[in-house]
Amino acid sequence: MPRVLIADDDLMVRRFLTDALAAGGYEVVAGADGAQAIKLLGCGGAFDLVVTDYNMPGATGIEVINQAQRVDPTLPCIIVTAYHDLDLAMRAMQAGAVGFIPKPFKAEHLLTVAGRALERRQMAVETTRLTLLLPMLERFTMLLANTLESKDCATQQHAERLVEHAEAVARELDLDDDQRFSIRVGACLHDIGKVGVPEELLRKAGRLTAAEREVMQLHPVIGAAILEDIDTWEDVRVIVRHHHERWDGTGYPLGLQGFDIPLGARIVSVVDAFDVMTAGRPYAAARTVPMAVAELVHERGRQFDPEVVDAFMSTLSGTGAGHYHDVVNTISEFELIARRSAAHQPHSTVAGALR
Repeated sequence: MPRVLIADDDLMVRRFLTDALAAGGYEVVAGADGAQAIKLLGCGGAFDLVVTDYNMPGATGIEVINQAQRVDPTLPCIIVTAYHDLDLAMRAMQAGAVGFIPKPFKAEHLLTVAGRALERRQMAVETTRLTLLLPMLERFTMLLANTLESKDCATQQHAERLVEHAEAVARELDLDDDQRFSIRVGACLHDIGKVGVPEELLRKAGRLTAAEREVMQLHPVIGAAILEDIDTWEDVRVIVRHHHERWDGTGYPLGLQGFDIPLGARIVSVVDAFDVMTAGRPYAAARTVPMAVAELVHERGRQFDPEVVDAFMSTLSGTGAGHYHDVVNTISEFELIARRSAAHQPHSTVAGALR
């Protein structure tokens, strides 16, 4: 039951406020004037809402609101007054009031304004809670991802590198905070579904058989299913589910093509391929950064979203790769000829490095 502090020096108004709010399902504590209300704010326990008159002995409604904001910045305050004064309303709002009720008023009006004020408080509390929890949540997902990665060829720092690269690309594409958060978590947990893949497949050094590949290709679906019950993580789930889709529509699990692939999944696809190629796996030797860059360029518009590849290349200046055109020019003529001949193959060597 929400707890409301009311402050009004008029006994009749105070009783009306008490009865109306109590009938509306609120627990009411009443102060006979502004000074008593300020005292109750300091020692009367926690409140969910303050309803105060403006003109009272001891302290004005503005002073009550100021004290309420010092005690709890998220505590909503409503000011009730017989003064139909716009300047007063503005000063009350500047002090922190979220509602202004001119006298006389009906109980229904009071309850409507009180309900809206409590909704705003809930939103403020939730925002504060998320602000505090998000860093811990991101750290937890990183620890979870590293634990899972230790099952897959001891690539303990793979998740951290992916999160860093994915965040850099998201910033390069000027995505907002919410999108970047989903992309960071999606990058961190992109392979969480591998918990359902036999360990011998994850560690196999040789080429997978067709049957083994079918099992391996279940991991994005398994990962999305693991996250199914987290209602606010739909954007994370689609990254986990679709990070193995290809721009040309030949990926899995659904064979999505082009812009039908969620943007977060397109970003994770690029940075995952780069990290796997440069870090190496038991089934695929590590490559130099220029070679990995050249492979991404080769698959730009085939396996990968061209815009995402360009954005990723723009973020690589801090890794020693420089602008990708310069990097490609450093590759030997022999390697470039080999890549041109590979253009006739249905899949690039990136696909062989990714599982």
